Order: sequence, then C-alpha cells, then structure tokens
Amino acid sequence: MEFRNDNLFTFFALKRSGHHAVMVWLAYHFQLPIFVLNNIKPYTDPYLTTGFNNNWDKQSDWLVHIDSENVEQIRNLHKHCLVIGFQDFNIINLNDGRDIILERQKTVGESLKSFNILILRDPFNLLASRWNKPGPITHNLLMNDDKTLDMWEIYAEEYLGITNILNFKVPINYNLWFSSIEYRKDLSAQFGLSFADDGINVVPKSSGGHGSSFDGTSYDGKGNKMKVLERWKTCQHDKLFHEVFRERHKLATLYRKIFPHDSELESFMQTIGI
Repeated sequence: MEFRNDNLFTFFALKRSGHHAVMVWLAYHFQLPIFVLNNIKPYTDPYLTTGFNNNWDKQSDWLVHIDSENVEQIRNLHKHCLVIGFQDFNIINLNDGRDIILERQKTVGESLKSFNILILRDPFNLLASRWNKPGPITHNLLMNDDKTLDMWEIYAEEYLGITNILNFKVPINYNLWFSSIEYRKDLSAQFGLSFADDGINVVPKSSGGHGSSFDGTSYDGKGNKMKVLERWKTCQHDKLFHEVFRERHKLATLYRKIFPHDSELESFMQTIGI
C-alpha cells in the first residue's frame, strides 16, 4: 500500500479550547512543509472546506497556502505531517458509522500513522474565552451556552473513556498541556516523536487572524506567559455566567475528575452550588 501521509492528526475540539495552539506545538515537531486543514465541515472533502488559509506563522511560510488553483497539486503531494481540525462537532454523530472525512482514500489518501486527538479545556475558561472572542457576539446567551456545555460534557466523557467513540484516540488536557512540560513530553512520546517544545510560545493567528480571545497575537513568541487558566475571573461576578453553570452538577463532577485542583475555581463552584 502506498501512503500519501506519514502522519495524520485529526483534531476534535470545541471552539476556544486552545486546540490551535496545540496544533502549532505538534507541527513544530516536524520539518517543513506542514499541511493544516482547519475547521473542516464534517463528511466533506477537507481540501474544499478548510476554514482558513494556513496563516498562523507570520514569520515564515512553513504552512502551505491552499487555494482553488493549487488544491489538487497539494492534495497529491506526499506529506510528512497532515493536520485536520473539526470544531464544535458532536462526536456522538460518529456512532452512525460514517467516516467524518468524505472518501478518505481519495481526498486525503492513506496514512502510515493516524491519530484522533480530543482536546479538552476546562469549561469555565472555555466559556469566558468564547464570550470574549474578537468580532461580533453571535451567541444567543443562555441557549447557545447551554448547548456548548452539553457538548463539553460529551467531550469530557469521551476524554475519561466513559464513552469510546474515537478510535486511535489521544485525549489532551489543554490546561495540563499549557502548564506542564512533563505532560508535553509524555504527549510527544505517545505520538512516537522526539520531544520538541519550540511551538509552545507561538500564538497562532486563527479565528480570522485575531489570535487569542483576550490578548490577540501580542504574546506571540511568549505564549506560555498568557493567563489562559485565569480567563474565568473576568466573568466571576457576572450573574449570567453564574446562571449558565448553576445546576450543572454532572459538569462539575466531570471537571473535578479531569483537571487539577484549583482552590479559587473550587470556591467559585461552591458559590453557585455545584
């Protein structure tokens, strides 16, 4: 069998989970060029529905620009590293047996090694970042936030292995990935890669080129200095923020099983009764 891709990494994440930062960190393990197809529409040809034109690293052309004129040429190239990303996708839908990548053999080709990566950020910083995302606010307050947290619970159960929908799964705890070099070393080993950490400080220009919800790209080159684990504090006195999480006892239980103890967040959770 001929392999078009040496390594295929397929990301599943909720928006503002920090998964773009993890993508960049992972990509920095490989030599140029790197190919990234971001925010793909499920059950489509990834090369035709990719969400942005690979503009993360403003200092170099290490990510290849894909457009309608060169898509077939790039599709057929042999790739050492191909990264595909799905956002806000309900993974329960995969139980119907359909391949989320349309006609995989034809569209992306066979891969020597393939991993499904599930990214999970804690729900409090996740929601605060979604609220603060650059651009117009499109969420319908409580209704869409409830849907987001329902989806978070689905991802959390998959992370813990309560469900096992994804094959060849590598669950990544974004909070630990950001804060622990030992955790990142373990992840590199899981992928069979020699550890490289150069990508940890790159702030990707995702989401229309804005970067971080709070800091934009101002921390590019020093990304590990951002206070991504404290975003929730900007909302801790917001009555709507309280209301979204009230009665979310299942979410609280899952959170406590997955994330390191945070005394300030624990106090906040007790304040709202979860």
